Amino acid sequence: MTEYADCIYCGGSVEPRRAPREICWQGKLYVIADVPMGVCRQCGERFIKPDVAKALDRLLASGTPSRTMEVPVLNFGSDAA
Repeated sequence: MTEYADCIYCGGSVEPRRAPREICWQGKLYVIADVPMGVCRQCGERFIKPDVAKALDRLLASGTPSRTMEVPVLNFGSDAA
């Protein structure tokens, strides 16, 4: 497994995991499943290695979604009151 440095925000230990990653690209929201990343055990911050980020860019540029899902959208200005 890939090693990660301690969390730059809280100093907690970062462990390798696979988790979904949400990315806004060309005005659309994409959810990419099973992305290798480091996740801080203390604060939950996520870290993506440069090679994984480049692979995500390639996937977004050339990939065809395997499925779609509906995402609710709330407006903080009117819905939070």
